[in-house]
Amino acid sequence: MFLRDILGQERVVNFLRQALQSEQMPHALLFVGNEGVGKGTTALALAQALNCENRQQDQDACGQCRSCRLYATGSHPDFWQIKPIKSEAAQLQIKIDQIRELRRQVGFRPLAGNWRVVLLKPAETMNEPAANALLKTLEEPPEGNIFILTAPGDRDLLPTIVSRCRRLSFGAIPQAILIQELQRRQNLTREQATLVAAINYGSLGRALKHDLAGLLAKRDQVIHELKVLQQGSIGKVLQWAAEKGKKGADLDEFIVLARLWYRDLLALNCRAGSEQLINQDRLTDLLNQQQEIPCVSILERLEILGNLQWQARANLNLELALNIFSLQ
Repeated sequence: MFLRDILGQERVVNFLRQALQSEQMPHALLFVGNEGVGKGTTALALAQALNCENRQQDQDACGQCRSCRLYATGSHPDFWQIKPIKSEAAQLQIKIDQIRELRRQVGFRPLAGNWRVVLLKPAETMNEPAANALLKTLEEPPEGNIFILTAPGDRDLLPTIVSRCRRLSFGAIPQAILIQELQRRQNLTREQATLVAAINYGSLGRALKHDLAGLLAKRDQVIHELKVLQQGSIGKVLQWAAEKGKKGADLDEFIVLARLWYRDLLALNCRAGSEQLINQDRLTDLLNQQQEIPCVSILERLEILGNLQWQARANLNLELALNIFSLQ
């Protein structure tokens, strides 16, 4: 893995290149950002560059030396990843015993290179005793060790941990890059890649895992449900809301797909071209619904869906919110 392969995170990569060139790499880095935006791959690329025996002028790894070959096979002894394990409560946690062993090991010099890189991913799974034990190491870091923690945000970690790290924020990967990579890696058409990229906004990792056939089937089901709601009786609409409110994961995906559908309807009302739509393969249905639903109603539904998504994540009264949406 190379720094040049990191997509859509130019600011982070530029900082790391400068730190490598000046030989002033922080002893602890905190990578914050959503899942699938490149935090783990950046950590690996940095580790490879740090230990490369023939680092390039742009501070990237050469890919040819012994150290780079070890990284390529996943067998470099100085790259460690601390992962969560199941606790007695069946939760995944990084436990204090793992950190104690880590603290013991980092007291020794790196085995094959100048640097040992320790990746704690995801760092927010550390329980409190483990976090407190790690804090002692971050306060007095042993020479030749760099710690990289990944988390969705600062609030997922103890403030004392955050304060000991250099924080680097990973943003959403631009949609154009997601579409390009999906076409290149999975041989999708542009229409297909546009839909997959939209539902996995900013996350290449999630987008690459998405099942296209399953996604299209769910999208078509959402379009069908929206049409039924528009034409159904109040009794059927309320029944739909009651059933949908019981399905947490299905509800979240319904909200995302419904918002993308109404987004396309709004775009058509603003005279957007078909190439600017997410659901390009359903253009005929979009044009038909554009004639049936007033623009003000589309805006109202988008607002309600946005509120509904927030309520779903906050575990508030979903059935009431769904009733409001479905009766619009």
